Amino acid sequence: MQQGIGRKIAVAIGMFAVAGLLIVLYRWMNVREGISKGDSLADGQTTYSFAMGTSVSVSLYGAQDTEYAKLEQAIKELDEQEISWRQEGSALYKLNHTYMAGKATEVSDTLYLALTQANNICRDSGGALDITIRPLANLWNIESATEEDFRVPTDTEIAEILAKTGYEAVTIDASKNVTIDRPDMVLDLGAVGKGFALDIAEQILKEDSVSGGTISVGGSVLVYGAKQDGSAFRVGIRDPQGDAEDRIGYLEFASDSNTCVSTSGDYEKYIEKDGTRYHHILDRKTGYPAESGLSSVTVVCQNGLYSDALSTACYVLGYEKSLPLLQKYKAEAVFIDKENQVTVTDGLREQYHSAQAAQK
Repeated sequence: MQQGIGRKIAVAIGMFAVAGLLIVLYRWMNVREGISKGDSLADGQTTYSFAMGTSVSVSLYGAQDTEYAKLEQAIKELDEQEISWRQEGSALYKLNHTYMAGKATEVSDTLYLALTQANNICRDSGGALDITIRPLANLWNIESATEEDFRVPTDTEIAEILAKTGYEAVTIDASKNVTIDRPDMVLDLGAVGKGFALDIAEQILKEDSVSGGTISVGGSVLVYGAKQDGSAFRVGIRDPQGDAEDRIGYLEFASDSNTCVSTSGDYEKYIEKDGTRYHHILDRKTGYPAESGLSSVTVVCQNGLYSDALSTACYVLGYEKSLPLLQKYKAEAVFIDKENQVTVTDGLREQYHSAQAAQK
């Protein structure tokens, strides 16, 4: 009986997911149809697409219509040609499947930059972020399992898999060579890729002299330049205990702030089994989902990849241990704990507004 109910729930969830994707694609096709007919996008209008396994939205000021398609194509190509561990033919896929333990492999300029920056956070966070954690993520399979087929790995299984992880086994030199010391390792940039896409997008906006805009790739958002009317940009922060559209607060950024905002939370991907909730943010030190007392962390800094990487690392570390790391990267953060209590670092307090205050 319970299995039947579980299947019905899984089917319902799948139907909702498909419906959501169709809505995104419908909106995207409507925008594209308007462009193909010669209609111009209004200043600040938002287009929607799908890339890197998530939704992408682009809203620009002082830009040509073609700029939207250019940005969306760049994000898609970044994933498919450079940083996806899943996409056969990408630079990272090739590295994972052709490297020989202990021997240097030269990589592309783009992959080199992404790996170097990601590895900086791995090192400085003491492995709270670890780009080699994919085998452990596959063992848990929280990203794609259902309640019916999910099982908690045994301690023996976890110990065996952990032997195939460890950012310390990865060396990246100035000649764009990557050396992986152990066999059967998998490098995964999923925890930083969406933020890195913002850095690629920002470079395009600068080169093409776009006056302003916002670009979101999943849980990462770039606020760039200025709106035509000079008003501030707002980036909402999800209520971890609410529905997808519920906001616990928002961040307000003045014109020309050129800021990246990334959020990691236990509500993004999780599964419940026998009364226990298991989320996808794993702690390599324990081999289990991280238990830091937090529900989400939102990080603000000037670099997209770092904002994305730091949001994951800080979630694993918890509030107190995160502060030196944030300071090193000149970043600020909003921490939300399991009781939905919000803690904002000093440099961000004037920009954070609670949802309750906004309604008054």
